[in-house]
Amino acid sequence: MTKNVFAWHLRSTETRRKASDMALRSDELHYNLQHLNGMLTTHEAAKQLDLSYWHFMHLVEKGLIPGVRVVDRWLFSPNDLNEYRRRKYGELEDMAKTALEHPAIELTEKQETICQYLVKSERPSEIARKLKQSRQAVHSQITLIREKVSRTQPKKPSSQSIQENSLNISPRTSRARKSPIPLRPPKK
Repeated sequence: MTKNVFAWHLRSTETRRKASDMALRSDELHYNLQHLNGMLTTHEAAKQLDLSYWHFMHLVEKGLIPGVRVVDRWLFSPNDLNEYRRRKYGELEDMAKTALEHPAIELTEKQETICQYLVKSERPSEIARKLKQSRQAVHSQITLIREKVSRTQPKKPSSQSIQENSLNISPRTSRARKSPIPLRPPKK
């Protein structure tokens, strides 16, 4: 019986050696897959979006940034990363383009510079670093720019006002008006 156990152990060990010789090590697989389709590793993708590794992974785990998990690595498509950036910062880019195109908005020199950076798809934190300003100061300027643009743009009707107009309801009171309760005459 011990001969059979020993023979089984020997065959099992040989099988494991062959399997390990055939399998790629994790770092070899990582290298091969990374260059297969131009996919980016987690660190490369985080750097492209100018995010910390941990914040980037938080967004991936929440499902906000799509990726592919292969063995023990995440891989990301540059197109998916650009789409995420567009979803996140596209509104700012559009606002900045509008502000730069309309002289009636009367941007200050600093606001104009910020708009030029925004049009180039730069994040507010990057802009703050380049201008040597705090992020809060840059966000304050962006808020001012947004207000100036909204003042010059015709207001788009909200979905609620469209619904009220189609039902011929006045915007202030969407409920039906009730007639006032009559007062009782004073007791004598």
